Amino acid sequence: MTEPAPPPTDELAALDADGVEAHRNHMRWLVALLCLAGLWVARSFLLELAWAATLAVALWPLYSRATAHRDDDRLPVLIPLGFTLATGLVVMVPIALVAVEAANDSDAALQWVSHAQQSGIPAPSWLGQVPIAGSSLALWWQNHLANPAGASALLSTFDTRSAAGWTRTIAAEVASRSWFFAVTLLALFIFLRDGERLAANATRMARRFYGTFGGRFVEQVGEAVRAAVNGTVLVAVGEGTLIGLGYAFTGVPRPVLFTLATIAFALLPLGAWVAFGVAGLVLFGQGSVGAAIGLVLFGATVMLIGDNFVQPAIVGNSLELPFLWIFVATFGGLDAFGIVGLFLGPALMAALFLAWKEWLGLDHAYRQRWRLRRMWSRAPAPTGGDIRAT
Repeated sequence: MTEPAPPPTDELAALDADGVEAHRNHMRWLVALLCLAGLWVARSFLLELAWAATLAVALWPLYSRATAHRDDDRLPVLIPLGFTLATGLVVMVPIALVAVEAANDSDAALQWVSHAQQSGIPAPSWLGQVPIAGSSLALWWQNHLANPAGASALLSTFDTRSAAGWTRTIAAEVASRSWFFAVTLLALFIFLRDGERLAANATRMARRFYGTFGGRFVEQVGEAVRAAVNGTVLVAVGEGTLIGLGYAFTGVPRPVLFTLATIAFALLPLGAWVAFGVAGLVLFGQGSVGAAIGLVLFGATVMLIGDNFVQPAIVGNSLELPFLWIFVATFGGLDAFGIVGLFLGPALMAALFLAWKEWLGLDHAYRQRWRLRRMWSRAPAPTGGDIRAT
């Protein structure tokens, strides 16, 4: 049985110009449909993939330096594995510290609840000194919370069954987040290991669809993601660290726990305000009214400067976006995609801004070309002796 003849090396050579263009259009539709189908299949993992891609783009300059002079064949696996494990440790170490601090305080909290239910909650010494309503507040506290019956009624929700229910809920949430974290790290390892090939394929595909603009588009979107991540994370770490120094100076209990919480919440709009606001309430409850007011004022100053001047300067200048675009992209991305939207929102807005400028430039060029053609069509035909007309 004779084998079929191999296909021609270039099938497009047998087609005319219209056939080649039709073939390209068909391939574009096929690729678009398959991409939509792939997104639908991977819809349950899109958030993890988005996180991994964001982290890979942000880490890529450092990763490129680490792999610039590799000679060992094992390095293409060891280096991305090392970066992935380091990223996991950076995320897990603060969580572990918070968990240890919470575990240390849990027994004391349960003992306090048990004692309050048996003996009542004594009114703080500063309550009667509150202007205007101090005496009324102290009387209400004495009648409702200072006696065991009132304290038991207030703290009745903190019974063993409620604690068991909270434990089950927290355990289920931890299991879900652990799976999310594991998939994200696996995708990050693959993105780092195959990053050069993936970036080359993305650039090639973008150039095939949009020409030279496609290559610039992919590069600038990557720079937008990197700028958003670096700007947001660096500002959050800086703000949380400075406010953490305020915790230590004013005597906030568990300053390390509050500092880590402030850094984490600083990634969210107005999140750090909640963290140092709670710390101020703790100081206020301990009777340190002046320290509480000073801490809140100091935290507000740090956040106002960081959010309104430092972060827009870092992110906005890197993306070349107006402040309003950055503001809408940050809050809109957070609402649409969760915390990863803090980075994807500005990147998508930068992509829109870039495509918008490209479209306006093309439209202006087309209009100029059309005007020149009309001018040349209306111009009188040059005479044989008029050399300047030619």
